[in-house]
Amino acid sequence: MPTAGRLAAALAFFIYGWYIPLQATPLFPEGNLPGYAVPLSIVVGILVGWMVVGSRAGRGYIAAIGNGLTGAAAYTLWMVFLISFYDMIRKSLRRLYDGPMDAITDVFNLMLKLGTDFYDINLIINVAVGGIICGLITEYFAKRYP
Repeated sequence: MPTAGRLAAALAFFIYGWYIPLQATPLFPEGNLPGYAVPLSIVVGILVGWMVVGSRAGRGYIAAIGNGLTGAAAYTLWMVFLISFYDMIRKSLRRLYDGPMDAITDVFNLMLKLGTDFYDINLIINVAVGGIICGLITEYFAKRYP
């Protein structure tokens, strides 16, 4: 059911989904942001805001901090998975795998590699603080417009 909290969360995570890949640009190979990264990030941000953070809005500001951090973790996990899955599909179309099980298990290896490539304290702080801010914005609108 649409609520003000869900809408506020979707809009806050829309901005969050636009901002985070721009902060991660130097960490991509050769410092180039792939063309699909920002649109994918925005869509994931909107979905995480609507379904994860927005559905838990209205429980208080302390809970909003936890909701924002949960949303940031969900956003990060989905982005790492989807980018790794996209890379696996590209590799499989070039016939670099012996079979489908090799491709499926390589997704998790690609996720681990991507996670270590993006291990940067500034990016982690941006992700966490941005999630907290989005959670607080969501809570404000959920309380103000029930």
